[in-house]
Amino acid sequence: MRRMRHPYRRVVWNVHGRKQPMWRCINRLDYGSKYCHHSPSMHEGKLHSAILGALNDFYNEGKDVIQNMQYNGASVLSDLGDNEIVRIEQRLKEIDTARDQMVSLIASGTVGEDSFDGELQMLFDEEINLSAKLESLKTQSKTPQIQQEKIDVMIECFNQDCGRLTEFDDVLIRKAIECIKVMSKTEIIVIFRGGYEVKVEVEK
Repeated sequence: MRRMRHPYRRVVWNVHGRKQPMWRCINRLDYGSKYCHHSPSMHEGKLHSAILGALNDFYNEGKDVIQNMQYNGASVLSDLGDNEIVRIEQRLKEIDTARDQMVSLIASGTVGEDSFDGELQMLFDEEINLSAKLESLKTQSKTPQIQQEKIDVMIECFNQDCGRLTEFDDVLIRKAIECIKVMSKTEIIVIFRGGYEVKVEVEK
């Protein structure tokens, strides 16, 4: 069974009289272990160190990363998306043609009215599914501009030297990173704006 992932929230624990900032799954905080059994608590200092390391590594790879992001944003959405749109549109035309042929045979009296009931229903169901998928793909095809905007933010971030950080800067980190997924107590996935992601180990 796939685990549902929920956002994390910052909390401050009092450990032996010392305040210790931690990040904890919201679901676990609100409902305890009743609905959330596996999400680990993340020590803020160690989490920040891992994120900072990921950002600096990302910055060091610089141009290659940006080029990959630009290529992926352009090619994956346009090539794969456009090809799939063309394939679905062609299949929808084939469905129309097949349906017209069946209706013509029924109208001419060549076959009985219920001869193609099963086939017509299958074509109808396929048409509904493909039409929904086509609409979704056409909506997604409008996202390259959004993708480019994210890449532009990353380029601006590089130009401002946001990657070469020795201390955690929340404003610059949020500008460069889209989200962080907690996979385990010792592993997170950092997703940068533009779609580039990297697995990072967190100190135990």
